[in-house]
Amino acid sequence: MQKKSRWLLALSGLLFWTSLMAAPLPGDSIYQLDLSLTDMAGKQVKLADFAGQPLTVSMFYGNCSSACPVLLKKLQASAKKLPTNAYRHLSILLVSLDPANDTADSLNMLIDDDKLDPKVFRLAVARNEADTRQLASVLGIKYRRLDNGTINHSTRIVLLDAQGRVLYHDDRIGVGADAALIEAWHTQLK
Repeated sequence: MQKKSRWLLALSGLLFWTSLMAAPLPGDSIYQLDLSLTDMAGKQVKLADFAGQPLTVSMFYGNCSSACPVLLKKLQASAKKLPTNAYRHLSILLVSLDPANDTADSLNMLIDDDKLDPKVFRLAVARNEADTRQLASVLGIKYRRLDNGTINHSTRIVLLDAQGRVLYHDDRIGVGADAALIEAWHTQLK
């Protein structure tokens, strides 16, 4: 009798999750964008592939020597402040602002050089400038390429719920752990 109860409980859990995944995305979901990315492992993913769990998203570029390293340090320092059970569920997607120069190989080198945990941090690049601009626009990130090859850009960290709706965003720059970001993660990573 106990085995049957466990089996029914497992089946009902599976049906619940299946129904969530089959449900249509809300109209304000970022996952509505038909956006294809190449991650640091060279794997092709759709933005909608991240649906089903909270996701933290931001944009950067590999050759940045000012704001991007500070952004990475802020995310790393904040993530280290999470308890282990929340950290295990943390997922951070960083998409390049420079699809002409950032590649899977260069993104993979950044993971190693900056000692980013690949279980938490996923670096990716869109297939072209138009897709990059579309994502930046939806996230509220402004950027422009300068004549010297650098990219002048705003920084924004966006926390999405499991359906791709914006729950929290932060435009502040800083190297240390961010209490507001950590609190936003706590509310979602249970």
